[in-house]
Amino acid sequence: MFFHESSVFAVITAVLLFMQTGLAAAPLVLPRPVPLQAETIAHLKQAHVNANESDQWQLVVFGFTRCKDICPTSLGNLYMLIQAASAENIQLNGTFVSIDPDRDSAAALSSYTERFGSDISYLRFEGEQLEQFKNAFGVEVAFYTKSAGNMENYQVDHSTTAFLIDPEGRIKVMFDAVKDAADIAVLFKENGELFL
Repeated sequence: MFFHESSVFAVITAVLLFMQTGLAAAPLVLPRPVPLQAETIAHLKQAHVNANESDQWQLVVFGFTRCKDICPTSLGNLYMLIQAASAENIQLNGTFVSIDPDRDSAAALSSYTERFGSDISYLRFEGEQLEQFKNAFGVEVAFYTKSAGNMENYQVDHSTTAFLIDPEGRIKVMFDAVKDAADIAVLFKENGELFL
């Protein structure tokens, strides 16, 4: 079990580092999809309780509601991809995972994600639970100027990687949620066998 978890984390971390250096300009379709742990899958299903689980694909991105440009662009792209998938009869929804629970209340997250369509939901974790969920995807986050005296006006930096998860709970595609959305829409249209 430990070997499986550490090897999954190592693969995801290596891919994320490669993507963040700008060397990878296109989505990465994993030849061997990376299975998520049962607890992670259960959390993702909680975000979309009314979804048809047997055929449901999911897009997962991480961010925070006070993000000025990256997160709104990511969520706008998620909305576009959900529409593109629907046109190809692929059942897809999106999940926005907050990396800033100190400022992102459930009410703020609900209001924020509603602006991008009913097929995009959110997950909010705190403390160790958030760390475990981020680690499942190899997501790195950095807080700047956050301290006991500054709990409101700090900066947050995080990766823009999005994860396309198949109905079996495996990461099948990783891509930049800001830059690669058009390529994923083409993938839906031209690589239908990937979604069978």
